[in-house]
Amino acid sequence: MRYIDNTFLEIPEGWDERALEASRQLLDGERTAEQLSQVWRVLKACLSEASNRRCWYCESTIHRSDNAVDHYRPKGTVKTGRLLEDGSRIVAMEIAPVHHGYKWKAFNLDNFRYSCEHCNEYRKDLDGTAGGKWNYFPLVHEERRAYDAQNERFEVPVLLDPCKALDWQLLSYDSNGRPFSRFDRGTEEDVKIRFSIRLLHLDQQGLNEGRRSCWSLVSPILRDTKYWFVEKLNGNPEAEHNFQEELRKLKQWLNPRNPATYIGFVRYKLRNDRDKKIHPWIDMLLGDI
Repeated sequence: MRYIDNTFLEIPEGWDERALEASRQLLDGERTAEQLSQVWRVLKACLSEASNRRCWYCESTIHRSDNAVDHYRPKGTVKTGRLLEDGSRIVAMEIAPVHHGYKWKAFNLDNFRYSCEHCNEYRKDLDGTAGGKWNYFPLVHEERRAYDAQNERFEVPVLLDPCKALDWQLLSYDSNGRPFSRFDRGTEEDVKIRFSIRLLHLDQQGLNEGRRSCWSLVSPILRDTKYWFVEKLNGNPEAEHNFQEELRKLKQWLNPRNPATYIGFVRYKLRNDRDKKIHPWIDMLLGDI
């Protein structure tokens, strides 16, 4: 997962007006959300463009799909649950009173996430697991659940949101590309991470292999970049040129337009492989200073 800035999406001309009218029809009970689904489906192209055709949750490439626009806050009857202590499965829990969906968000651009089917749709026995975001929207404090737009600001979602600038940085990965929680068990951050990993299938074998394969290509470049930076400090006359060449390669891997990278994972590995005293350029590369 990486941060997706959805502030300046290039939406089709006239879409805002269509969305406003669709929202009115839905809230007035004239039509259902599904009857109006074409309003958000026409945005697939611009949502896809923001991530270079990659899922905003898992960063996998999305092939042609009719259901790639996820509503972060569900438009249908909302579900919640709790994760078993061993993380093996999510146990459904009732919401009282029943929540029939965040209807006021059904046509809100800020509520759309470009999602692969594995992250978005409920699937059973996928690599030995069952999950998929579907209509699940658990909260840290269930008693604060909003039933209208005015109270939405009091909610603290459990699921990580790629459109929140800091959420993706909560994820950690081991040497095999497998995500895990680095926080104390039971803390708010730990619950968010473990629930999101489980529900969004972020620990799927194919994803882990993709991350690991990605790093196997990036790590030699990082090694050479470090080498030439030290050589530059030691006065090697050819070091500056070689350092800049290797640095350019690293920048390419972090470029959102690169179709072959798990950017969130690469940033995590770079951030955890740095030595601020010896290699301050890594902070500058990541934009951390």
